[in-house]
Amino acid sequence: MEKASVLFKRIMLGILLALLALTLLLMVGEGLHAPSYLLAMAAGALWCAGLFALRRRRGRLLPAGGGLRLALLVCALCFAVNLAWVLAVRIEPFSDYETYWQVACALADGTEIPTAWYIAMYPHILGTASFLSVFVRLFGPSVLAVSVVNVVLTSLSCLLLYLLTREFASEEAALLAALLWALDPCKGMLNSLVFSEPLYTCLILLFLWLAVRQDGRWQRKEGSAAAAPLWGALLGLTLCAVNIVRPIALILVIALVLWLLFLRGDAVRSGALWRRWGLALAALLCVYALGGKLWDRHVEDTLGMEPAAVPVYNIYVGFNEQTQGQWSAEDMDLLFSYLEQGMTTSEAQSRMLPHLKERLGSGIDFGRLLRSKLIAFLGNDELGGYTYRFTRSERFYKLGMVVGNVFYYGVFFAMFGALLRRFRSRELGAWQLLPLFVLGLTLAHMGVEVANRYHYSIIPIFIVFAALGFTGEGRSST
Repeated sequence: MEKASVLFKRIMLGILLALLALTLLLMVGEGLHAPSYLLAMAAGALWCAGLFALRRRRGRLLPAGGGLRLALLVCALCFAVNLAWVLAVRIEPFSDYETYWQVACALADGTEIPTAWYIAMYPHILGTASFLSVFVRLFGPSVLAVSVVNVVLTSLSCLLLYLLTREFASEEAALLAALLWALDPCKGMLNSLVFSEPLYTCLILLFLWLAVRQDGRWQRKEGSAAAAPLWGALLGLTLCAVNIVRPIALILVIALVLWLLFLRGDAVRSGALWRRWGLALAALLCVYALGGKLWDRHVEDTLGMEPAAVPVYNIYVGFNEQTQGQWSAEDMDLLFSYLEQGMTTSEAQSRMLPHLKERLGSGIDFGRLLRSKLIAFLGNDELGGYTYRFTRSERFYKLGMVVGNVFYYGVFFAMFGALLRRFRSRELGAWQLLPLFVLGLTLAHMGVEVANRYHYSIIPIFIVFAALGFTGEGRSST
């Protein structure tokens, strides 16, 4: 089983590395038309090479010892740096961010929810707004209070990154991952917005840490099988929370199942481990399914209409060649025309199915479309700066875009090297859940609507592997 698992791991990482390499090549092509991308790549490669050189010279990038105390200091730094930004640079909600804000205020005030049909189409908006409404009740209708909540969530993610990385890597790599996340400029710029990414990213990191940590304990024969359903229920609750805020938890479920079946090496033969993971998985799926049904009922009670089930519309937009798989006003008008006829959101989604079939058979250049979607999803990390294009000077937002890209490409290069080493090695473990999630989310967005913002939750995982790259871990050979 060990050889088979190593083979499956290499296939999985090989596909991911191919997508990442293709992204870089495509962005080089984009740089021929927009030289700022080439400059950002060069600057990213420069600071990445500088850190590698510094570690070779000093032997370490961070001081030895300190452990959790030093990690908490890094989290405090994360909080301070990001708080300084949201206090200094504020922005009023717009577009989808305004929708989150309006729904949160309506829930806090107990008033009618605006554009309920739209919320029923995207019920995760209600999930995020329900969370934010707690703080609107506490602090009043203050966008700044929500921005501070985002800072708290990103600081919790900083701690979770440290704890997660420490489970399968060195203390130095764990601290470096936390520090890189603390200093990530794009994430800091986005904290001024009213949006869901900081919340569901924090929950995803919590799920990954719990899963990796518990597998390590069970590998060491710690804990009894009787407690496995409780751990599974906790994982299921975490996934329910993820899905309520952003419907991508199924990707984590699939990643967990694939890892359990194909990527554990000789551990697959362990009856004791199967008893624990079998009980945990059964409890996880039960809690996840029940939680989903309860949430759907809550959405229907709150909005007065059932939430949409199958996201046909999102798939329809995802194959819009004219908008390169991104949001389309024309497609939204088509969906809205059915809703205006008095259809429910589920009925309107069903009526989109013939349009989807027609679009798929209309002679789409799928290669060109998927290339464009890959660029939109992974090609850059400039949304933080671009967000301020309507409220700040051109120099301000363009500088923000460049700074975000320089950091992103440096992380990208270091992460690519670490994944390549892991591809070559025979090392297995629950850490494989991380690249499985990245691959799953990337492939999912090749089939549905895509936007640069949707890659937010995989940036921390890129940073984990970048930290492993800088510390040179995972060098074992075949």
